[in-house]
Amino acid sequence: MKKKEKISPSGIITIAFLLSLAGANAVWLIISGHGGALIALVFYSVVSFLCLRNRHFRVGVIAGIFGFGIHIYELYVHGTTELIGTDQVFFYANLILPIPITFTSYLASRKEPP
Repeated sequence: MKKKEKISPSGIITIAFLLSLAGANAVWLIISGHGGALIALVFYSVVSFLCLRNRHFRVGVIAGIFGFGIHIYELYVHGTTELIGTDQVFFYANLILPIPITFTSYLASRKEPP
């Protein structure tokens, strides 16, 4: 069995951001019951698994761009008028955290062997 290589510091930061975003969506799902939070929870959990277990940090780049794009679209189309209190906090967490995920995933993917 092949020994896994160590995760770079940028990879560890990526995984921490992904797990915190998955945790935030789990809390948001429990508090408000939004269906989008369930989708994001599953999405970021799978991406966290792929980054942690298989060292596929390119998936983190794609997930960051996709997550940011979805929430920019929601912000543009729906706005934040219907989000009240904690929903705004979780929405902005889902809007802002994909940005560092994209950058740290990119840095971690550059350290991967081809």
